[in-house]
Parts: sequence; structure tokens; C-alpha cells
Amino acid sequence: MDNLRQRIASHAVWLSNLGLRGLRLDLSKHVALGLRLRGAMLTGACFRDADLRQADLAGANFAGADLRGTDLRFAELAGADFSVADLKDIRLRGANLNFATLYRAQLSFADLRFASLIGADLTGAQLMGAQLMGVDMSRSCLRGANLGGADLRRAVLRGADLSGGSLRGACLSGAIVDRNTKLTSVRGLDSADFVDLDLVLQRSSPLPAPPQQNQYL
Repeated sequence: MDNLRQRIASHAVWLSNLGLRGLRLDLSKHVALGLRLRGAMLTGACFRDADLRQADLAGANFAGADLRGTDLRFAELAGADFSVADLKDIRLRGANLNFATLYRAQLSFADLRFASLIGADLTGAQLMGAQLMGVDMSRSCLRGANLGGADLRRAVLRGADLSGGSLRGACLSGAIVDRNTKLTSVRGLDSADFVDLDLVLQRSSPLPAPPQQNQYL
């Protein structure tokens, strides 16, 4: 753990000096089950193919980071920032991503089955072919997001905003929407699978409180 602290400190120097000093944090293929780095500054770091199952990374900043193929199943990621990060083929099954920022993140073919993304910002995210079965995206923002070919069976989309996005070839069988779900100018609605779509019109339950983002290693 002390070595990891030193590497994160060196990464901070690398960030502040535009790569001229310090060393970029690279944990590619690193195995650290249950890693605890709440609120850590990990902008631009590399975690490619790392095994970080059940890690506690709530509030961490992964903006622009490389997390391709990373295993973060059942991880605590509430309030984390993945803006413009590369998360292709990432495994996030059962992870808590409530209120996380995934603005323009690359999530093609990501495994997000049964994850929680309540109130998350996925504006412009690329989710082509993503596995989203049973995911809870209540009140999430998916404006301009590409969900082409995604598996959204039994996904919860109450109050979600999918305006201007794409659902071309997506499967929404058994998905749950309500009167607050926004589908304005969504492309590909004619090709999406809406079998047994559950239109729920009851009042939506209140959002949980946003997570506190106390920073400690």
C-alpha cells in the first residue's frame, strides 16, 4: 500500500507538470481486490485489464483514464468521475455508480448488468452493444448517448433523459419507463425491441442522497 501511495503521488506530479516530471500511474493487469482509494485523483491513469473487484473508489477522478477490460464488478463508484474515459469492455456488473459522471465516456460492449446508475450523467456516452440488463438508470441523463444494439432488458429508465440519443437495434423487452422518461428525437425507435415494455405511471420514488466524497487513501 505504501508503494501505491508513492506511485499515486508520482502520478500527481506527472499531472501537474504535463508529463515532464513524475510518472503516470499504470496499474495494467494489477490485482487489488477490495482496493480502497476513495476520492483519489486518478486522471489519465491506466488500469487496463486490472482486477479491482469490490474496490471502494467512490468520488475518485478517472477523467480521461484508460480502463479497458478492467474488472470492477460490485465496486463502490458512487460520485466517481469517468468523463471521456475509455471503458470499452469494462466489467461493472453490480457496481454502484449512482451520481457518477460518465460524460462522453467510451462504454462500448461494457458489462453493466444489474449496476446502479441512479442520477448518473451519461451525456454523449458511447454504449454500443453494452450489456445493461436490469440496470437502474432512474433519472440518469443519457442525452445524445449511443445505445445502439445495447441489451436493456428489464432496465429501469424512470425519469431518464434519452433525448437525441440512439436506440437503433437495442432490446428494451421488459424495460420500465414512466411519464418522465424523455425520448425526444431518439433515433432508431422503430428498430428497437419494445416487447413487454412496462409503462409505469405511478409517482417515482425519491432519489437517494448524493454520496459524500471524502478523500482518503
